[in-house]
Amino acid sequence: MDFSTALFSILTIHLMASISPGPDFVVVSQKTLQQGRKAGIVCGAGVCAGLLVHIGYSVAGLTAALEHSVRLTQGIGIFGGSYLVFLGYKSIKGSFSANPAPSIEKENNAGGASAFWSGLIVNVFNPKAAIYFISLFSIIISPSMGAEKLLLVIVLIVSVQMTWYLTFIFIVTIPSIRMKFDSKVYLIDRSLGALMLMMGVYMIATYAFCCGDS
Repeated sequence: MDFSTALFSILTIHLMASISPGPDFVVVSQKTLQQGRKAGIVCGAGVCAGLLVHIGYSVAGLTAALEHSVRLTQGIGIFGGSYLVFLGYKSIKGSFSANPAPSIEKENNAGGASAFWSGLIVNVFNPKAAIYFISLFSIIISPSMGAEKLLLVIVLIVSVQMTWYLTFIFIVTIPSIRMKFDSKVYLIDRSLGALMLMMGVYMIATYAFCCGDS
């Protein structure tokens, strides 16, 4: 497979993976709908920073260490699941407050650092990403690949992810669309919170019991 074909293949695969619902997409959605466009973008940037962490150790061959260290993989998975449970709990609890709908003032003053770290932590502490990226890079990386091509691949993967987030965030924060979401803010917060809780519990159960039996 030539470089152009392989590059097109992995970018298509990554776009599909980005669009499909998962912990990253759920936390970006939650931050966007709860705190506004700016928080969603910052959270998406945090997820993309996490991608660079996974890409870095995948390219460096450190994924092999995770594959042979059950305890390390287990610990990362349990921590990541616990953090999702924490975010889900906060979302559900916030939906029962007297005024959960985000205001412009709240959007402007919302902690950007908090949104960034939420995206980063959810992405980094997901061991499945290690398997995903080593599989993805196996399609295109070869010993003869130059640094310029490798850098191009990394930039395009991150760009695909962030472009999808920006598109989604822009659409759901269009005033006419946002009004429809705001009218159902309680339901949205509880649904996204419940989804994060379920994902978190699933991750904890998977890595606490399945990995422990390996």
